[in-house]
Amino acid sequence: MKRRPTLISPPLDWQMSAVPVGAPVIPVIAERGGTQLKTPLPVLLVDTREQNPFDFSPFAGWFSGIKEKALKLGDYSVAGLEDVCVVERKGLGDLVSSCTSNRAVFVKRLKRMARVPHRLLVITSALSEVKSEYGHGGNPNRVTVVGHFK
Repeated sequence: MKRRPTLISPPLDWQMSAVPVGAPVIPVIAERGGTQLKTPLPVLLVDTREQNPFDFSPFAGWFSGIKEKALKLGDYSVAGLEDVCVVERKGLGDLVSSCTSNRAVFVKRLKRMARVPHRLLVITSALSEVKSEYGHGGNPNRVTVVGHFK
């Protein structure tokens, strides 16, 4: 049987650029019935344990401030919305550790995040890096997290 060409190439074939994506010129403008809504600028929260936080300087006009705070869950949130908005960030080394030697702790954290209405797990490495061999050896497929946590 002849195989049809795929419309989208597999993620492992994608070429990622090391250049960061620039911030949009203006933030999303909230509208209701064609009228722009005036909303106060939020305060971005960064967990005090975050060792190398994201650089939010391109988005300086989007927030009234950026504060460090010990968060119960996640690495980033919005002031006043810590219980409904959580962002967890994982670099490659942290992801490998979380999926191997600290897997039970990581799965427990993901289950807690699943109870939060607005949650996001950000992996700062390309899929091709995650699926490559690591210095310590072992099968990189152990790191690929597939599943639904409730």
